[in-house]
Amino acid sequence: MQYSQYIKPAIASDTQTISVTDLASKRLKAGAFSHPQWLRLCYIERQLLWERRLTTTMLMETFGISRPQAQKDIKLYQQLAPKALKPYQLSIPYHQPTESFEPVLLSEADLQWQAIEEYAPPIAAHTTEMPMLIRRHNLRVLARLLSAIEHQRSIEAVVATMSSPKGRGRRLMPTAIAFVNNRYHVRAFCWDNMAYRDFLIGRFKSTPKVVKPSKGVKDWGDNAPAFERCRGVPPESDAEWEQMIELELRPNPHLSQDQQALIVTDYELEHDRGLKRIVLRKPLIGYFLVDNRIPASEAEYKFAVHENPKAWPVFAFTTDSNRPAHKLGF
Repeated sequence: MQYSQYIKPAIASDTQTISVTDLASKRLKAGAFSHPQWLRLCYIERQLLWERRLTTTMLMETFGISRPQAQKDIKLYQQLAPKALKPYQLSIPYHQPTESFEPVLLSEADLQWQAIEEYAPPIAAHTTEMPMLIRRHNLRVLARLLSAIEHQRSIEAVVATMSSPKGRGRRLMPTAIAFVNNRYHVRAFCWDNMAYRDFLIGRFKSTPKVVKPSKGVKDWGDNAPAFERCRGVPPESDAEWEQMIELELRPNPHLSQDQQALIVTDYELEHDRGLKRIVLRKPLIGYFLVDNRIPASEAEYKFAVHENPKAWPVFAFTTDSNRPAHKLGF
């Protein structure tokens, strides 16, 4: 059963978020914040978004500041985003984001996962840089999905896919976020397909809304939506996501010995105990192969063996075997 009838594209006003962001931007331009303080405020928001917690010690150790200064920064952030933090509890030794937390300082252009500031490449007459296509992100959707994962909530949203480019209503239970090359995916149990799937966060066309099973209904019957029958709990765990697989990266064995040696050097494949090995969750292996130009299908593998080995310089095998990674069936 589809859930389109329950979901309407979100047209709700973002006035509060926009006004707060504009306020912070205006204050920054007016010199209300020093640059170091602005970085600390962004760091506070990044911790709330990704780690779901914040302590004064984090600020002190990261920026080398005193406890009073760290507390002052947290209070300033609370003024900029009054709905971002739960009331502090003595029994919980850290600040927590509210379930409806949304970033107001971080931009969608830079989700600030691994760094609080990125530097532009230097401009020099004797160098150039190949531009990369940037995939669309939606920071508000990301924040809602992370909150749903933390609180184990199911959500409803309109999501576009290649098979439904205009988008359709889906009911999902998000379980993990994965950053693949330049795009964010959410791993979720899809109540329409009754299976775990990956969805591009940039293709969410509405803001996810939390949905809960109806209360007071003892027996929905076999014709009821699966979400209601299962009381909002997926009937099985994501076994594939929990499965960790080790891959060994080797130069294409169909290159000459000298060419293979060159590839080992190019890609730094050689380590102290042999060739390079990596451990990945099973559903991520396909993305890894595609993004690193390693054969990801039987057709690509045959082409790399018989037609043009130079175009596929690196192969991936399950460790201690000659089984190509694409045969794992991700």
